[in-house]
Amino acid sequence: MHRDLESTVAALSGDEHVLATGVDTRGHQVTRAGYLLAAPQRKTGQHDNGSEEGWLVHVGAREAVPERSNRVMLYPGNGRIARTSEPDMSRWRKTPLTQTGASARTRNLQIVFGGKALRGSVEPTEETLVDVTYNTEGLYILSIPDTGGTTHFQCRLGTTIWWAPVPTANSQETGA
Repeated sequence: MHRDLESTVAALSGDEHVLATGVDTRGHQVTRAGYLLAAPQRKTGQHDNGSEEGWLVHVGAREAVPERSNRVMLYPGNGRIARTSEPDMSRWRKTPLTQTGASARTRNLQIVFGGKALRGSVEPTEETLVDVTYNTEGLYILSIPDTGGTTHFQCRLGTTIWWAPVPTANSQETGA
C-alpha cells in the first residue's frame, strides 16, 4: 500500500476535522470536509475495473453517524486526507448561485467559492476567491482573478454552492 497515505491515515483519530478526497459508493470522485466519524478501516473495494486495498473513512457533521452517504474510500495514488482547521461557518452560505447577486446583468461580482454544495455536504470544501461571469449560454463561469479567465467552476444560476462574501479591507485589518 502507498506509504504516504498509509502513514497519514494511521496518524488520524476519531473526531478530528479533515478534508478527504477519494471515491464514493458509486465510484465517483468526491471531496468531503468535516469530522472523522469513526476510525479509518482498511478495506478492499472495486476500483479501476478491479479490486484494490484502500482505506474507508466516514466524514461528516460532528453529530452524524457513519453511513453510506458520508463514506469515502481512499485508494493509493488518488486518495488524500489531511487534518484541517474548522471553517468559520458564520460567514458561509449554502444557497443557489442566484443568492450571491449573480445575474446576466451583474458585472464585477467576486465571491469566495467554497465548492458545490452536494446533498450531504455539511461545510465548504475549499476557499477560493472567484470572479462570477455570465457566458450568454445560460452558464456562469467562476474564474480565479488574474489568470486570464481560467475557469475554476461552471454552473447554472440555480446550482447550490457554498459561498461567502469577499471580506472587506476593514474586516481583515480588525480581525473581524
